Amino acid sequence: MSKRRQQQQADTFRALGSVGSVGMAFVLALVIGFWIGHVLDGWLHTSPWLTILFFFLGVAAGIVNLYRTMAEASGSGTKNEERRTNNEE
Repeated sequence: MSKRRQQQQADTFRALGSVGSVGMAFVLALVIGFWIGHVLDGWLHTSPWLTILFFFLGVAAGIVNLYRTMAEASGSGTKNEERRTNNEE
């Protein structure tokens, strides 16, 4: 297998790995946001307002993470092609 083909295959697997972890990262952001809100509500006796607030902050963090990962995965091929072209010159 040629070196270029191996590099393309490695780039593909790298992108698939980052895209595959998006679901878990999204759920984790929701759970962490909910947990922080729940703990603060118990401490400050403001139930359920901080739980709701931090849950939606977790949703926002999950969406931002999803956007960044998808932008990186879709743009990684272009960046790697440019890098390879520059290295060949």
